[in-house]
Amino acid sequence: MSEHVGPEPDGVARDGGGDPELSIVLPCLDEAETLPDCIARAREGLATAGLRGEIVVVDNGSTDGSAELARSLGARVVSERTRGYGAALRRGFDAARAPWIVMADADRSYDLRGVGAFAERLAEGYDLVVGSRIRGTIEPGAMPWAHRYVGTPALTRILNLLHGAGVSDVNCGMRGFRRDAALRLALRSDGMELASEMLIRAAQAGLRIAETPIDFHRDGRSRPPHLLTIRDGWRHLSLILALKFRRSR
Repeated sequence: MSEHVGPEPDGVARDGGGDPELSIVLPCLDEAETLPDCIARAREGLATAGLRGEIVVVDNGSTDGSAELARSLGARVVSERTRGYGAALRRGFDAARAPWIVMADADRSYDLRGVGAFAERLAEGYDLVVGSRIRGTIEPGAMPWAHRYVGTPALTRILNLLHGAGVSDVNCGMRGFRRDAALRLALRSDGMELASEMLIRAAQAGLRIAETPIDFHRDGRSRPPHLLTIRDGWRHLSLILALKFRRSR
């Protein structure tokens, strides 16, 4: 633990040297509007937690200058050619240099000033710490009614029933975990369903899973989100069923 954290051009925030203790991984597809706030809040979160950290932005084919902007703000940028939320995250996990990782979206919906709460649970010995919007605060307008009261509760109940993950919010995109544990899971999903796959494989592997309440904010972008409700909901459900009834997947 350190007392002061400042930015470095290679994406690492240091207090005079040493490897990063926590990697913050942000998948990115045309997020120039919100990246500056996300990176600034990530640095503030690391400083508050007293952690040496790095910010890894995974560019997934942006055309709005997101990658160049992230570099100019001191983040480390890696690229993933395969399109998809899951593909970008898996690339980020591979590229991360710290033993702990916190993943979050780059649309400003998750407040990265709160990374310390995830680090605290990891320090207690948990392998995977899942943020819970349900047990935290959801800003008005941040989550569509159908997602909040139908989709997320239904998928959460089904996943917990079939796989015993024991969490309250299977779709939350802000999570912390041990890098070595995540890599052992050999995640395969390229799309949004990676969130469900991570929980299922973690439960199957007997990893220690915990939750921490988080606040969920309105998307800060002026364009529509990448998430497509019916398509991505079906992909989640199909994978939940497949990993229960076709364990050889």
